[in-house]
Amino acid sequence: MHSRGAVCDARANLPSSLPNLETLSVYSYCEAVSTPMVGSKFPFLKHLTVKLAAAAAAAAAPDYDYCSLISFFDASPSLETFFLNAFLGSMHHPSILGDPSGRRQMPEHRYDKLKNVTIVGFSSAKTLVELTCHILDSSKSLEFLTLDATQGYDYLRCSVNRSGKCFPVSRDVILEGRRGLLAIKKYIKGNVPPKVKFTIVEPCSQCHVVEL
Repeated sequence: MHSRGAVCDARANLPSSLPNLETLSVYSYCEAVSTPMVGSKFPFLKHLTVKLAAAAAAAAAPDYDYCSLISFFDASPSLETFFLNAFLGSMHHPSILGDPSGRRQMPEHRYDKLKNVTIVGFSSAKTLVELTCHILDSSKSLEFLTLDATQGYDYLRCSVNRSGKCFPVSRDVILEGRRGLLAIKKYIKGNVPPKVKFTIVEPCSQCHVVEL
């Protein structure tokens, strides 16, 4: 599914039209409205991918709540894998760093089958950090958690690029990736259970070096 507002539309409309869906990939190039909390279910959904295009992230309203994606988890009792690409667009959202209110405590849920979660374009966006913490609190079956504070394209990294250099990105993107790492260390790393294989992908320490 690929369209403007695709995430919101998928949650609101697909359960009734495709009730037996097992795999769902949603690509949105403009997602300004938070995902609705509705009662409909994806009873058989096992694999969910949500990608927000770079343009969508830049155009998204700063008050877009990544925690609204919890609506998909609540609707999908069979969900096993979740992949989110925020394309570092969440640098337009309020940062949790320096926020005196700290993170919100979400109502307790149980995602009994969720095993593998990957978030690419991880940043210090408050609601993105809160979503990650909620997943950790609610997913006792979790086996793998990957938080990637880059744009997620391995073939653009110096280790595999013929030029020997990473693909250039803006200073703002590098800075937000670094802030994302600080948020991981402060709010997430200490809450990851020992049994979970936790992977952090950092910006290149040779090609993408800037001062915070």
